[in-house]
Amino acid sequence: MAVIHGFHIFLRKKCIYQHLYSDAALRAVKRCLPIANLKENSTKISNNITEDNSSDDLKERCDQYEKLLVGFLSGLAAFSKTITVTNELKGPTGLSVAYFNACATTNFKIHYLETITGYKLVCITSPDVSNLDVTLEAIYKELITNTILTNPLYIVGDVIKSPEIDDIIEKTLKANI
Repeated sequence: MAVIHGFHIFLRKKCIYQHLYSDAALRAVKRCLPIANLKENSTKISNNITEDNSSDDLKERCDQYEKLLVGFLSGLAAFSKTITVTNELKGPTGLSVAYFNACATTNFKIHYLETITGYKLVCITSPDVSNLDVTLEAIYKELITNTILTNPLYIVGDVIKSPEIDDIIEKTLKANI
């Protein structure tokens, strides 16, 4: 069964939008150890995901999760580019400047779109979902470019918090999985 776990929009390395759709995604965030805890004795680190995390602790764990995700994507992008250039393979096509648009394991699949303007759209789904490159392009063109960036009240780089945007993204993703 196709499942959407989460959707993120990054501007360069800063997460400006995040929505977690599944319990699995929330558990993954809660399992991320805050940087402060990594410096302490590892035996003192409590990583019980059933305990009620404070909003500050959850925010710190979410920040760490986002850093891990950006680091993973940056590494994969560099690796993909090296393989493509070294083997003289066909480079990026369409709107994306990334040398890959999906990465899958047995448990999840990451769909990725990186634009020349520095926006990175990331959708994490179950592995049975077909590639969402066209869907991510549509979200970028229609939602980010035509709706968010043309809004005179929006400052580029600010966090996007809007129930309407949440609904549009969720409906678009669910219609295409």
